[in-house]
Formats: sequence, C-alpha cells, structure tokens
Amino acid sequence: MCGAGILLNQKEGEMKRIAYILVVFALLVGAESTGELLQPSPKLGDTAPEFSLPDVSGHVVSLGNYKGKKNVVLVFYSDHG
Repeated sequence: MCGAGILLNQKEGEMKRIAYILVVFALLVGAESTGELLQPSPKLGDTAPEFSLPDVSGHVVSLGNYKGKKNVVLVFYSDHG
C-alpha cells in the first residue's frame, strides 16, 4: 500500500504542476491578445498622442477634433470609490 500512496502523491504533484503551467500560459496568452502595445509615456512639453475616450455623457470624443481650434485641458479621474 505504501508504494501506491507514493505513486498517488507523485501524480497529484505532477497534475498540480501541469495546472500551474496551464494557468500561467492562459494568463500570458490573455495579456498578449489584448493587442495593446505599450508606448513610452510622453515627456513634459511633448504633443499629446491622438486618442479617443467617452466623455461624462458617454459620447466618444477625440483629441484630434480640437487640434488647432481650442486649448484642451485633460482631467483624469476614477469613478471607482
């Protein structure tokens, strides 16, 4: 019986390692599939990169819509407590 117990423990350990590898692989694939590339942060004085975001009313606003027309002040905040 002792030999069977050792084999079961080895199988459990192997299954845990396989599960761990699969979880790590899934996380890596999920992170890669977002399609977003990390870009360097702009430096002080750089031109802001083009982007679009929803405003407080839910309408999508693009920074490029205001280029050369108005001064733009960006305010970022979190609505999560």
